[in-house]
Amino acid sequence: MPDVSVRTARPDDAEAVLEVKRAAIEELAARAYTPAELEAWAPDDDAVAEYRSAMSAEQFQILVADDDGTIAGYGVLNAEQSRVEALFVRPFWTRSGIGTRLLGQLEMSAAFDGCAQLAVVSSLNAVPFYETLGYDRIEQRSRTIDGVDIEFILLRKDLTSREWATPE
Repeated sequence: MPDVSVRTARPDDAEAVLEVKRAAIEELAARAYTPAELEAWAPDDDAVAEYRSAMSAEQFQILVADDDGTIAGYGVLNAEQSRVEALFVRPFWTRSGIGTRLLGQLEMSAAFDGCAQLAVVSSLNAVPFYETLGYDRIEQRSRTIDGVDIEFILLRKDLTSREWATPE
């Protein structure tokens, strides 16, 4: 696994986090979604202000994987809702353990905050990643973004076993 540090996101990370999400959607999800779905789903530059706001909100814990000043990935926990709101890794760093490390930290934080289980609404291409780490498929979900219906999968994991996601 690359030598990255995981830290709490700062508002000045917003542009890099946006870039991570956009690259992950455009490159990694391209096999599971149509070009129209990818275009609707990928955030545009106007989302930077929303990202900065979320990074300052107490509702979310946002972690970034920092590789010597480059944000390699990020994850968002909403412990109040027992949900991982987002987990994205730049394509260059996929399959390197960064996503697993971020998810493990979010799981530990969720358990510490009293969550007995954790849900995630996953992109179709990321479902095997979550299943490998102990998440079970619950149901298919559809979300309309910019007039385009996009399919996702709701998964859930029991956190009471204290078996967090860990990189191999």
